[in-house]
Amino acid sequence: MNQIVLKEDVMTANPARKVKLGVSGINKTFRIRNANGQPSSLLPVLRDIRFDVYENEVVSLIGESGCGKTTLLRTIQGLVRHDSGTISVDGKEVKGAGRDRGFVFQQPSLLPWRTARENVEFGLELQGMAAGERAERAKRLLALVGLGHAAEQFPHQLSGGMQQRIGLARALAIDPTILLMDEPFSALDAQTREVLQKELLRIQAETRKTILFVTHDLDEAIYLSNRIIVLGAKPGRVKEVITLPFSGERPELPVMRGDPEFQAIRTRIWDLIRSTPANS
Repeated sequence: MNQIVLKEDVMTANPARKVKLGVSGINKTFRIRNANGQPSSLLPVLRDIRFDVYENEVVSLIGESGCGKTTLLRTIQGLVRHDSGTISVDGKEVKGAGRDRGFVFQQPSLLPWRTARENVEFGLELQGMAAGERAERAKRLLALVGLGHAAEQFPHQLSGGMQQRIGLARALAIDPTILLMDEPFSALDAQTREVLQKELLRIQAETRKTILFVTHDLDEAIYLSNRIIVLGAKPGRVKEVITLPFSGERPELPVMRGDPEFQAIRTRIWDLIRSTPANS
């Protein structure tokens, strides 16, 4: 694994920064079964994955299709069991799912019979939080994602972008230490996607949540992230970690695309992805 720093960044260059998520030596192999349901072969998916994500940082995972990005994210969440290695949150090893990790799926997967507010409250309800406190938190989070006016509407009454905002509010409702996001904007049209990318930066700045973000979109990864982890494929492994030179409030994505540094980083990532040999 290589690490390149394109320019000094105040946050990522600070040796005292706190590790919120630690991933160390993660390996995962799936056992493939034949038509009769018998084990027939092994498919290595993740090999010796190691990286840290720091407090108040946005890190993107990017790589070609099949490199194990989603499997890795679901392993960190506790939805997939890894074969070896450790995952820690705030220095404590975690096994299985926990409220310290919130998850935003590619599709919002809202409960259609519940209103926007009731969907946001769902996890809090499972935790046994009192109804009044649940409602107050849901109200605050819906306002945060710009949907305070839609609290009593049902999912079928809302656009795809609005539904994804509710999914984000629902994940934030449990106040997780780490927010895991699996290509949350990939199913949206280009205009809505750019709006929500900008909104995510605003929400992250307000909540100071640590985010691990999976995407196929190079521009999205560069725009949203403090660092980008490029995964090689078959099996997935950390190929390079890129620290981005952008800090403070960022301009609109179309403006950033015109930045020569943006273009240089994009070319570097694309070259890394294209140069990934299979079964290396």
